[in-house]
Amino acid sequence: MANPNASQQAFEKAKTTFKKHLKDEKLFEDLLKITSIERVYEAIEHLQAKQDSERRIRRLHKISSFLNKLSAYASAVDTFVQVKPEIMALVWGPIQVLLVWTDNVTKFADAVVAAMEQISDALPHFVDITKIFGNNDMLRDKLALFYQDILEFYTVVFDFFNMSRPRIFFESVWPKQKAKIDVLVSHIERHTALMRNEVSFRHIQEEHEARVKALAHFDGQTSSQELQKFQALQSRVAPQAYNDRLDYLLNRLSEGSMKWLMRDKTLLEWLDMTSSAARYLWFHGIPGAGKFCKTYLSASTVKEARKHHQTLFAFPSHTSGSSTTAKSILQSLLFQLAFNAKDIQSALVGSDEWDLVSNANKVSEILKTMLKVGGPTYIIIDGLDEMEAFERGILLQKLLELDDCTETRVLVSSRPEDDIEKMLKTNAASITVNEENSASIQAYVNQRIRDWMGNTDFVQEAQEQIRHLLAPLAANANGMFLYARIVLDTAEGLTSLEEIERELRAPPKDLDEAYSRIFARINDLSPPLQRKAKMIYSWIGCAPIPMTQHEMEQALEIASGSNDAAPIVMASVNFVRICGVAVEVVDERPCFVHFTVSEYIVGRKLTDFMSKAEANYILAKSTLIYLCSGIFDQELSDKQLDENILAGRYRLHWFAFTQWIALTKSCIEESKDLSAYPDLRELLCRLVVDLSNSDFEGEVDLEDTILGDIESGWPDIVHMVCGVSQFRQDDSQADWDYTNRNEWVNKDPSTMSTMWARIYQRFRALVCDKIEHQKSICHCVMLKRHYGTRLFKCSFPSCSLSRQGFDTRKACDTHVKRENHGRPWKCTVPDCEFAVIGFSSRWDADSHWQTHHRISKPTSTHHVPQDEFSPDELQVLLFEFTKAGNVDGIQRLGPQIASHDEVVKPAVLLAARMGSLPMVEVLTEYPNFRDARFYPAVMKSDNPNLLLWFLKKLLDSERNGSIRAQYNWLAGEAVATSSPDMYAAWEDFFLDPERGLKAAYPYHSGSMLDYWGNKISFREMKKIPRRSVLFSSWALNAAKKNTLVFLGYTLVGLALSPKPSITLAAELLRLGAPIDFPNKMLTGMTALHYAVRGTSEQAAKFVRFLLEQGADPEYEYNRKKPANEPGARLLQKWVGETWDELVKRTEGARLEKKRQYEGTYEDTYRCLDEEEEEQNKTKRLRLAYILN
Repeated sequence: MANPNASQQAFEKAKTTFKKHLKDEKLFEDLLKITSIERVYEAIEHLQAKQDSERRIRRLHKISSFLNKLSAYASAVDTFVQVKPEIMALVWGPIQVLLVWTDNVTKFADAVVAAMEQISDALPHFVDITKIFGNNDMLRDKLALFYQDILEFYTVVFDFFNMSRPRIFFESVWPKQKAKIDVLVSHIERHTALMRNEVSFRHIQEEHEARVKALAHFDGQTSSQELQKFQALQSRVAPQAYNDRLDYLLNRLSEGSMKWLMRDKTLLEWLDMTSSAARYLWFHGIPGAGKFCKTYLSASTVKEARKHHQTLFAFPSHTSGSSTTAKSILQSLLFQLAFNAKDIQSALVGSDEWDLVSNANKVSEILKTMLKVGGPTYIIIDGLDEMEAFERGILLQKLLELDDCTETRVLVSSRPEDDIEKMLKTNAASITVNEENSASIQAYVNQRIRDWMGNTDFVQEAQEQIRHLLAPLAANANGMFLYARIVLDTAEGLTSLEEIERELRAPPKDLDEAYSRIFARINDLSPPLQRKAKMIYSWIGCAPIPMTQHEMEQALEIASGSNDAAPIVMASVNFVRICGVAVEVVDERPCFVHFTVSEYIVGRKLTDFMSKAEANYILAKSTLIYLCSGIFDQELSDKQLDENILAGRYRLHWFAFTQWIALTKSCIEESKDLSAYPDLRELLCRLVVDLSNSDFEGEVDLEDTILGDIESGWPDIVHMVCGVSQFRQDDSQADWDYTNRNEWVNKDPSTMSTMWARIYQRFRALVCDKIEHQKSICHCVMLKRHYGTRLFKCSFPSCSLSRQGFDTRKACDTHVKRENHGRPWKCTVPDCEFAVIGFSSRWDADSHWQTHHRISKPTSTHHVPQDEFSPDELQVLLFEFTKAGNVDGIQRLGPQIASHDEVVKPAVLLAARMGSLPMVEVLTEYPNFRDARFYPAVMKSDNPNLLLWFLKKLLDSERNGSIRAQYNWLAGEAVATSSPDMYAAWEDFFLDPERGLKAAYPYHSGSMLDYWGNKISFREMKKIPRRSVLFSSWALNAAKKNTLVFLGYTLVGLALSPKPSITLAAELLRLGAPIDFPNKMLTGMTALHYAVRGTSEQAAKFVRFLLEQGADPEYEYNRKKPANEPGARLLQKWVGETWDELVKRTEGARLEKKRQYEGTYEDTYRCLDEEEEEQNKTKRLRLAYILN
């Protein structure tokens, strides 16, 4: 029973909660000053007069009903609860504040008034209610419940208006707040219903708890959906991330090299948001001071800036070529800003996706808007001069337009190119890097010398001589980090002290002379090495996208005239040894140490180097030779593909598949047609013959002018090139996955996509997880040699990480399923936003449809007239609905298909094969049939939820006579399935003792294990040994004789598996599996003995589990005890205990198990008669086994 004090406490608690959520002490105090409705009316009259004078109409009269009901409520509270004035102030104060806040923005005022109207409609008439209830405890409790509802409404509205710029976020965020108000209104309506019915205190408490849970659930669901939408948008926009580049730079900073910068007054003023100094800062310097100073300075500044406020950054590089644009940089900055800001995420989701993807101006506008509400922010762009002049001009202009974002500061790092200097000279403070960094270069040189001397065996005298020769290097560098690095790299690459001394006594005067010496050394190489070096330089400079070292190694073999069109690379290329120190390998990609290398080659017009046209031609020819080599023949078996993969023949395949058109186009642009390259034309003809897709389903726009003047003479080539080019630009390619290849590969006029998917699947099958490296056959070392260290590739070919890959399978799966591509299951209702966004699993999609779109069984035929379709037409329509996943369409056909089993059966089978649980549920509502073809269809659906649904339907069925046969069908399909998920679902059902067949078979007792052991007919016996440890051939043979031996063999089989499951073992022991089987009963090794032969961590934990359960460590087999097996010696490593320590610690468990079974033995054999003999057979066998 409630009391007045308890009710007053409820009001006080609601007030405290509201204050906590408000997070504004001053606003809370202002609200408490408005203690009556008269103050609200005064505010309304003032606002109305103001609107009249300004000839505005706001319709404030609409909230009169809201105010009247609150007035009646306040009277009831004042009469029956007698709370403090500040309690009711929180009813009136928010109204006045909200009306004032929204006065100047029509859409705000209309939204708040509409919400108040909605709440008013849900509130009861308190005058009538108080007459009914009078002064009792139930009324006081209900009034407290409504007080919580009213304050919750104000909390939701204040949450929105407390945002820094609510006007900006109104369109994207207010609908979410409105939806939350809808949830709240539904609870107020329920509370109103409570006022009209006989209720108890328990009912009121339940309503309070329900409201709290519902609002929390709404917040959780909304946040989850918003995050899904944002991640989907991020995946489609695919902004460039620079975190790895930042980490690379910070990990390579020389100790103490950045001290001068952190003390620089100009930088410190720029970092200080309260300073009136210029909000733009420019790091600049001479060539060579950039890459190895400004870039590291920028990275250090990012690190320092992050300590103060949020920091957005980008490191554009010449290696990215034309892919680095103003738009791509702005997209990156925008999504960095939104990463941890839910309001900005909501705004981006609500914006026009096409603008975000394709319109640099719109992206800039959105970024500018978000920066105004995002709080203090630093933006740091390094390497602006490495972008194309046109693109960097656009980017710099957009950055300068951020001048009115008062809490944003911008830093740009670049060489003083004329166009950059013209735009920044008068707008930004500057730091000339080469005038300040002498100490940094000296610190860098000192560290390099220490590392060099520490890794060589030079005598002390020689070391001192080298240090002496390098002493003036920092001064000679004249502020150029790059110069110092090249001199040091060159010296370290020499093999004798004499060569080092000769090089350092006459160092290059400047960067140009340093480059000149490098290229002079290349000209001294043998002709084959010289040609290879020049191809490397040329391809680094002109390839459409940067090549990986593994791709380039195979391309070099082809270009060098290999007899094999897809040659095996027998030895890795030492790029630095061949090309000199102007080339380095970063993240498995050969590149120039600085873009000035490329400028030197072009500027000096080195006549003995390849022209761009020649380099393009050689690379295009090599790529086409490779594609026509025969390794992409569709007739190749999986075994042949595996052999080619392991041999490294597919090193170049990603580059070749994606770049052959761009390379061919480059050659055509040089000569206007292919007359200058007849061998390319022949190769293209071969490609058309060898790789044409006979199952091509699309259409080709032959008016595409991609090939210039070649169109008229070579129609087959034109058809292939234009068709593949258009296929690559398909808007739906973001949804293409190697696992659903049948849906898209035939849109490609070539067979490349088909083979690409097959190669991916075979490659993935050859890669093992790190935990599996103990397998007798592990290919990972060989695969890493040919394809790089990141063997786990994204399964979406349009994703850049399908080439780059991940270090672990877990990271790859997380990327695919959760972060970027994890929403392949789309809602079937076209107008639903999740028809585009989709879900990460079929289960989520099914649950969404059942919750939001499922309509009750139709009682009317308004949408489909009864006599409109014949059975044949109905079957066609139903098939099309099923194929399209249109569940609602199927439901509307319900009245017609209910009497046509022959129409529904094919659709049910199709829905089952598709794995659509909603469609199967809807279709099985109407016909009354059992079709044997349905069982394999369910098992082949690869949807465990569908299988579990069907198993439950069987258990719930009243047709008990047919259940035995149906389970036999499913058992055969389960042990023959190739799907681990489907088999796991069946095994889970099989092992769960709560899912026995007691309902179907009254005489059945125990778990499904007993049922399998005695009842089932194993019609798939030949396939069973390939399955789970539960179905080893020994266990199956034993299952037909007695349960004890079956359980024992099953436990032993489990111990033999590579990853023995402790959970499964515990279940087997609970069901009665003898832990030391087969000793004393049969012959063979125990589960403990088998497990201790394993050397993995999982095996060690399984050994510990068995010993803790009472396994005997002394049983031996062939005169060998478990203690002598290799796994026993590794227990200390994996579980922290030696074998002897573990055996000693578990001695008590063995004694306890023996005592347990001795007591059971005495009780069991006290009275046995013939009638009990058969029932106790299994127990006696077990006891005899234990006690013997």
